[in-house]
Amino acid sequence: MIISNRHRFIFLHNRKTAGSSISVALARYLGPDDLQLSAIVETLREGIPLTARVLREANRQMKGTLPLFRLLGTRQYGRAVTRAIDHAYRGRLGRKPPHSPAATVARVFPGEWATHTRFCVVRNPWDKTVSDYFWRIKGLRNPPDFATYVRALAAGDDLGGIVPVAFHDNWPLYTIDGQIACHHVIRYENLTRDLGRTLEQIGIAWDGWLPRAKGGTRAAGKDRPHYSQMYDDETAAIVERLYAPEIKAFGYAF
Repeated sequence: MIISNRHRFIFLHNRKTAGSSISVALARYLGPDDLQLSAIVETLREGIPLTARVLREANRQMKGTLPLFRLLGTRQYGRAVTRAIDHAYRGRLGRKPPHSPAATVARVFPGEWATHTRFCVVRNPWDKTVSDYFWRIKGLRNPPDFATYVRALAAGDDLGGIVPVAFHDNWPLYTIDGQIACHHVIRYENLTRDLGRTLEQIGIAWDGWLPRAKGGTRAAGKDRPHYSQMYDDETAAIVERLYAPEIKAFGYAF
C-alpha cells in the first residue's frame, strides 16, 4: 500500500496483482512525507531511495539503530526497514499492513481517504489462485499438488503454513460493505494501459516502467501453460464459490 500526499493518491495493494512491481515503479515519484508499506526490499534493490517518512518511522520503531543495518548490505537493510515499518503499523492496520482492508485504511487515515484518489488492481481469480499457488510452494521439497492446495483453501486448512487461508481474498482489500471503494479499478489483464491512464489522471507522467519485483516463480512466455490447465471441474467450482462477489462484479469467467 502507498499513501502519497505529494500526488494525493492511495494505492491499495491487492495480492498477486503486480502490486509489488507497481509499488516500486511509483516509489520514484513519492515525496518525503509519503508512506510506502509495500515492496521495501524490491524498491531498494532497484536503487530507489525510501521516503523520509518511512525511514523516520522505521528508525523510531528500532530505537535509532536502523542506520547500523546499512552495513549488512541492501537486502538485510531492506528487510530491517520492512520489519520495522510493518510493526509500526500492525497495531492500526492489522496483521498485514501492506494488504490492509479498505475499511481499516479508511478508519486509520480518514483525511487522506476523503481527499485522495484511490486505486487498485484486480485479477481473474482463477488465474490469481494459480499464481498464488506457485508463489506459496516455491522452494518446497515436497509441495502439495494444486488440487490439494485449492481444497485446503476452501477448508481453511493452511497445510502447515503453505496456504494463505487468512488473507487470500482480495475483495475486502478494496471494498467496504460489499461496495467497491476505489475511484479507479485497473484490470491486471490490461495492466500497462489502465495503469497509465489512471496515473495520467492523477497527474503522474509515468514512463511505463514496471520491474518484475516478484516474478520468476512460474515459467514465462510461450512455455507458460494457461491457468485453466491447472484445474478440474471440482477445483474450478471451488474458486468460483470462494470469489463469487469479485467474479460477478467484473464479469470474470473461467
